[in-house]
Amino acid sequence: MHVLSWLKERGVLTPAQYEGALHQAQRTGDRVEEAILDTGAMREAELLKLLASHYQTRFVSTERLSKANIERKTLERIPRKLAERLQVFPVVFDRRAQQLSIVVAAPGEDDLEKQVQVVSGVREVRSLVARPAAIAAAIEKFYAGHARAFEELFAREMPDYGELDPFETTRVGGPSAPSQGGQFGSVTASGSAQHGDADFADPFAFMGPAIDPPPADAPPPTARVAPREPAPQVAPAPLPAPVPLEGTIPIDSPLSGTDETPRVSLDDYLETLNVFVSLLDRDRGELRGHSGQVARLCRLVAERVGLSGADRHALVVAAYIHDLGKTGGDLHLTALNVARHEGHRGRATKSRLSPVKLFASAQLPPDTKKILGHLYERFDGKGLPDRLAGKDIPYGARVLAIVETYSDLTTNSKNPYRRVLSIPQALSVLKELGGELFDPTLVDLLRHVVVGDDGAERLGTRPRVLIVDPDPEETTVLEMRLIEHGFAVEVARELPAALALLAERPPEVIVTEVDLSAGGEGFTLMERVRELGETDRPAVLFLTGRADRESVTKGFELGATDYVVKPASPEVVATKAGQAVEGASRQEASGVSGSLEEMSLPDVVQILANGRRGGRLQIVAGAKRGEIHFCEGQIHDARFGERTGEEAFYALLKLDRGRFTLDPRFEPPARVIHASAEGLLLEGMRRLDEGLV
Repeated sequence: MHVLSWLKERGVLTPAQYEGALHQAQRTGDRVEEAILDTGAMREAELLKLLASHYQTRFVSTERLSKANIERKTLERIPRKLAERLQVFPVVFDRRAQQLSIVVAAPGEDDLEKQVQVVSGVREVRSLVARPAAIAAAIEKFYAGHARAFEELFAREMPDYGELDPFETTRVGGPSAPSQGGQFGSVTASGSAQHGDADFADPFAFMGPAIDPPPADAPPPTARVAPREPAPQVAPAPLPAPVPLEGTIPIDSPLSGTDETPRVSLDDYLETLNVFVSLLDRDRGELRGHSGQVARLCRLVAERVGLSGADRHALVVAAYIHDLGKTGGDLHLTALNVARHEGHRGRATKSRLSPVKLFASAQLPPDTKKILGHLYERFDGKGLPDRLAGKDIPYGARVLAIVETYSDLTTNSKNPYRRVLSIPQALSVLKELGGELFDPTLVDLLRHVVVGDDGAERLGTRPRVLIVDPDPEETTVLEMRLIEHGFAVEVARELPAALALLAERPPEVIVTEVDLSAGGEGFTLMERVRELGETDRPAVLFLTGRADRESVTKGFELGATDYVVKPASPEVVATKAGQAVEGASRQEASGVSGSLEEMSLPDVVQILANGRRGGRLQIVAGAKRGEIHFCEGQIHDARFGERTGEEAFYALLKLDRGRFTLDPRFEPPARVIHASAEGLLLEGMRRLDEGLV
């Protein structure tokens, strides 16, 4: 956590990136360094260089570590089991100086160096920084002999070294910085390294010498990696035209006169856009990386709503290039800025089609052009250029408008509120503008994408509902309403997918259309439901456009709980689903229990708060006992020993061993704590980091 807080304090991570990395780390259990990279908040080289400056040492890239040549005598200094437990890896052993160099994620953490020194018997241990996943891969490759240990890591995310040489390590001057010539010694032409009178193999020697330290009077390193020279502002080069139906993009063949046609995948096409736009974005100050973040969120929204591959591709392409040709001056054109300020509106009128014109020769997907052309429409019909309203606005344009505005509010202090907003504040602003500027359904959808709601399934705290309907946009509103009513929602577009989910784990409720696009009808699904045992049999609600008497009769004869004809209020359907669950005996008085070793207390609190649960959460850790009182997701009181209220809550967060149990029948007698659950968790994490608890 101290790494995450340090990066946020120095402005390297935006509040949104901080929250995203924190949530990712809590969800996966990985170190925060991996979470930062997984969420795309930073690139490996930039993160490692900053960590090297923080720890006053050098870093080793994943690429370089994978190609190192480690001697057996070096590996023997640290037993494999200890290396795996401590997540350290030895890279150089200087026999004469009795000095062992290791790579770790966080030098000095948990006295790693002291433990390694005791076990290895060396006089001195020096630490270099590396990516946690790279350390694990190195242990697998060099100890276990798995030659392809790094392949999975490279496949997941090839390192992007930006302006840094991936075949060098970076050293930052400081009290513990090594002497002139490099921590590994000077490299000779033969590839061996000299370290005093000792002669040993430098595993990185074949890649060139390390960078010398800065002069003693040099200014301290800045938090960000500064570019060597300003990036040129050039118009985008033409890109190949996508062919979504085949999943690949044809490019002009260099093999003139042959039938061979080189092709590039859509993923590679989008990654090319990502690299290209990232280079253009790097000199945009607070908006650095804006387009990449917007594209990532648009992709998540598209995947969540179940857009087809072609529609998703068109949206993500539009997200990457939406600002190109509009970035002159200090005006950032978002749907909110254009609606609030006349200057922005005038600029948008003139430049809204600039990205389309710049890519005129690249044959952009038609839907991408529509999205970019209608980005500044308003949901109430007062936008530009065509005053389209509601669902007449292209779906992708509605998504991009709200995602771009969210990114601007959480990263750019020049937004209409003249300060960077927190994630809850930004989502609150968007909710207030729902129905006026933005599609209110998409406001809810973005909130669930940003905040995440998958943790509750780990506790089983929410009943599950399966929506079976081939129309993505039709089901989005219903999905959001069901989530608000406390359901965990799964969606299937076709009968085979629905049957697979039913066989894997029957939900509590199924809401299905009768007319399905492939494999049969909703009635077929109902027949399969009847084959299940009584305790596993879900309630089935038909929500369909088929209103003939025969269909209605058949639905009820098969045992449907209800039969609702479209169009129907999503709120009514969600209420009917809730009533069906309440009537099922297996859901009455359901409690929750678990181990703090398997799920941390902050995770449990966040899940119960998001699920709007009530009751008394009791925590037992040896002789220590505490409790937290919930009412509709709000924390009303906490008790731990002689402490009560917020102080008891903060003290409980320190527990990492023991068991917890939720009694849902308990009703808090009074509300002592009035802060939100999110605010309590953030303050508690701060106190833990600073040792105030």
